Amino acid sequence: MDPISGLQGSRPDADIAQVKSFDEGPPSTSGSPAVLNPWPLGSAGVTPPASRDRKIAVWATVLAIVALTALVPTAVNGLGLRAQVRDLTAELRSMKERVVVVEVKGEGLEETVSTEVGAVREEVAERFRDILNASAVVERIDDAVFTIESEGGQGTGFGIRSSGGKTWIATNQHVIDGSVRGASVIVRSGFASFHGTVERWDRSWDVALIRVDDTLPVLVSAYEAGHPPAVGDAVLAYGSPYGLEGTATVGIVSAFRTFGYIGADYIQTDAPINPGNSGGPLVNAYGDVLGITSSSVAGGGIGFAIDIRDLCSSLLKGNCGG
Repeated sequence: MDPISGLQGSRPDADIAQVKSFDEGPPSTSGSPAVLNPWPLGSAGVTPPASRDRKIAVWATVLAIVALTALVPTAVNGLGLRAQVRDLTAELRSMKERVVVVEVKGEGLEETVSTEVGAVREEVAERFRDILNASAVVERIDDAVFTIESEGGQGTGFGIRSSGGKTWIATNQHVIDGSVRGASVIVRSGFASFHGTVERWDRSWDVALIRVDDTLPVLVSAYEAGHPPAVGDAVLAYGSPYGLEGTATVGIVSAFRTFGYIGADYIQTDAPINPGNSGGPLVNAYGDVLGITSSSVAGGGIGFAIDIRDLCSSLLKGNCGG
């Protein structure tokens, strides 16, 4: 075999002529036909075109299958992501609905709590009056509290009634003890002094009234104001102990007592009461008068004030709202 031409039993020139004859037209049918085999069948590493095309087609198919195989998880994952997105969207919508419900419930709860807080505040203001602003109370009552100087000694008094240009000062009977009806006493407030007249008294109740022919400030009974005392309420005693005008002491209502054959009513307190406080007011956190400070027990911590209603019922026309 000729390694160059790849034709068996033929000369090179004949091969060329035969190729040219094939190019010019169909080969002649006479004689032995020339065998045209441009690709040596026995040459290693060389593949005929048809076989190569088949292999290319096979590899293309394989690559297509591989590509499809790679795309299948992506498609599946895409479907899974879409499902997750749908689930998240539904959950978000549900959360929004729950938030709206919570907001509505919150508004209702806020209104309820606000109403309850308001009620509690009113309750605290009405019943728990142990938080006392002493300076504010003193400012309110100071002008209506006076120092009393008489033949029987020195004490304290406070305006309780005022009408027609006259004012009645309440005090203890023992403060003006020894004075007769119509006797003159000094009623002093700071640098101002007034002439007072002993008008009436009741020794059994230890109460007295002094009239001043002038219009002076007065205090309001806690019972008239609608603030009756209760055990534990904060109180303030105000007066002139030992002549020290404008002295304030604070405490609470410790108890209610009844003494004497006439059943006099007393308010027991731990607010310090000293000599000279006698006849002064015991007031609550509103500045309303509860009673007339009258005595104390040696050792301190226990003092007494005569219930203002006893003064009103015995010496005034009225019961001071009690």
